[in-house]
Amino acid sequence: MRKLLFFVCMLALAGCSQKKWDKDTLVNDCLRDFTKKNEEEKLFNTMQLATLCNCVSDKLLVKYKSARESDKDEAGVTQIGQDCAMELRQK
Repeated sequence: MRKLLFFVCMLALAGCSQKKWDKDTLVNDCLRDFTKKNEEEKLFNTMQLATLCNCVSDKLLVKYKSARESDKDEAGVTQIGQDCAMELRQK
């Protein structure tokens, strides 16, 4: 569970560090950044990772207007990542 929590936190933070604030950018960067991490952790298959990145990006775009705004709410961003990971694990 600790590994999952670490992965989700990293996913959420990486998604927020983008200059461009749109779904394609968030998803692509998420997939690029966490494919390497996932290979080490073996938490998600490719399809699950894509689903997770889509979930996180959708929720970030709804809740925040920009990367700068999301960077100010680290707890909220982390919660989004955790929620998406838990939704995925329950499927």
